[in-house]
Amino acid sequence: MKQQYLNRFILLLTALLIAFAIYLQYTIVESTHRLKKEEIKKSERYAQKIANYIQSKIETDIEFTLANDPELRQELNRVLQTFLTQQYQYIFLLKKDAKGYFRFLLDGSKNDPEDFNAIFFPKSELFEQVCKTHKMQIVRQQEGVEHVWLSLVYPLVKHNHTEALLVLDLSEAYGKYLNDFNSPLMTVVKIMQIFLFGSLLLLAIILYRYSKFRKSILEDTLTSSYTKLYLEEFFNRYKVDQYNAILLDIDEFKQVNTKYGHKSGDTVLKMFVDTINSIVSPLKGKVIRTAGAEFFIVIPKDQVKIGIVAKKLFEILKEKKYLVENEVVSLTVSMSAIEVPKGTSSVQNILRLLDEKLLEIKSKGKDNLGILGIEHLDESLYGNMDYIREALEEERLLCLYQPIFHTEKKEIVKYETLVRLIDKDDPDKLISPYHFMKVIKGTSQYIKMSKLVLNRAFSTLKMYPDIELSVNLDLDDLYNSDMMKLISENLHEYKEFANRLTFEILEDHEIYDYGKVSLIFQQLKAYGSKIAIDDFGSGYANYNYLIQLDVEILKIDGSLIRELETEPARTKTVLASIKALASTFNYELVAEFVSSKEIYEAMKELGIEYSQGFYLGEPKPIEEYIH
Repeated sequence: MKQQYLNRFILLLTALLIAFAIYLQYTIVESTHRLKKEEIKKSERYAQKIANYIQSKIETDIEFTLANDPELRQELNRVLQTFLTQQYQYIFLLKKDAKGYFRFLLDGSKNDPEDFNAIFFPKSELFEQVCKTHKMQIVRQQEGVEHVWLSLVYPLVKHNHTEALLVLDLSEAYGKYLNDFNSPLMTVVKIMQIFLFGSLLLLAIILYRYSKFRKSILEDTLTSSYTKLYLEEFFNRYKVDQYNAILLDIDEFKQVNTKYGHKSGDTVLKMFVDTINSIVSPLKGKVIRTAGAEFFIVIPKDQVKIGIVAKKLFEILKEKKYLVENEVVSLTVSMSAIEVPKGTSSVQNILRLLDEKLLEIKSKGKDNLGILGIEHLDESLYGNMDYIREALEEERLLCLYQPIFHTEKKEIVKYETLVRLIDKDDPDKLISPYHFMKVIKGTSQYIKMSKLVLNRAFSTLKMYPDIELSVNLDLDDLYNSDMMKLISENLHEYKEFANRLTFEILEDHEIYDYGKVSLIFQQLKAYGSKIAIDDFGSGYANYNYLIQLDVEILKIDGSLIRELETEPARTKTVLASIKALASTFNYELVAEFVSSKEIYEAMKELGIEYSQGFYLGEPKPIEEYIH
């Protein structure tokens, strides 16, 4: 390129970067402004929730009731304390007396709370305005008290009269946090504006380092094999059914590390992988390290039959000797291999099948090779999107029902609706969600399946007027307008038995807009249906749900229940704390995965009201439970 054109190109590029930097600065400022507005809106909803709670506890005159009932006053002060978070500096309730002074009715401060009827001197006329207009106002920091960013003054109105003012003081630290939220980006923008040409050089350095970093995360530094991330990227470029696969694991490799040390163990592991590569590399195979001493191998189908190469590799690895500190070490391996069937699109399904076979080999003594037969190959189809789409279009779907028991009485009180697909070639064979749920999550097929399940559940409620059901809803269901429209229409059409339906909320990502979810819950509960939080105690289902969402039922995560078999004492302590929490908030509590008599007896001992699991009843057609 000629110099003049190069200069023009650099000038144009510089101008574009400057324009981009200005635009970026503008969007960051706007983003911070929107963030602050959204946080204020959330605080408004928070204040409304607290105000509603106080009014629900006091049916008559607020000042008179609190003046004559010290116990209630102490209880409500403690409640206000529970609403305090890092976001809020103070929460208190004021009353304007006949002389025009504002006095404390409640104070949720944890340190040095104000006495009942103590005078409060507001530094803003907006407090008076709230009393007159019955409308909430926001008092900015310069008008409020120290260490406060802004105050929300929320009126408690009864019979068109402001009885009291609920004040939420958002902390100065939280305001500073919001102001500084995008400050790192602002710094970057300023650096871009001042050192524009330097930023171009920095970009080149970053790209270079990124390429080195990318290589480091795609290649295992110890064995020079590939990582699991590489496996994912590889099959984003190539079709899974063009390859065959092997999964192998060194038996008891930990003993090598224990006996000779990790440094010698690493040396053996590297030589082990070199041996594998010497066999599969000529066949254009790839070796991926999936765990410490576990490796996944893919080989193009046009190179060799998988049975031949698997047997050859197994025999060579079995005979191979390694010299460690003047001692000869032999390793044994457990291996599974599969000829990937045509039409397979998910490598995870292949890994799952191989892993199951590997576990079977290890349970039978290890040091063996298993090649999956045709019956295993068919199972991989269940994770194929085309297969699932066809099953849903043909409505090859069956709902099974697992009973939920009253723990003490051991009587069925409800059934959970569970979905199964019906095998295309064998109608008696049911396909568990384990095989297909991850594949369809986030797709239109998932919503289609959810709609079919919901329709079946309503039909079952209509057919059997004496039973209660629960159905699972993912957060994606709640955010889908078509799905919510279907639910609302069904609840309205069958409102006479909507109170026999519970929605179990499942989620695999965090809730960011509690206000939106809370509004959706109100829609679901409008006709008497209940809301249950599934898998409480793990994942994203946390104690924040109890503060921000209105639910009736908590289902204890099955992983906690299973821990009773390995750590009974500590697990019971955790479960007892959840039970105490549920009792405080009047939540119904359901224990899942009650798989043995011992676990069931533990639920009785802990006083957990409801139990569900294979020990009490397996998922079956509803007719097998209704006599």
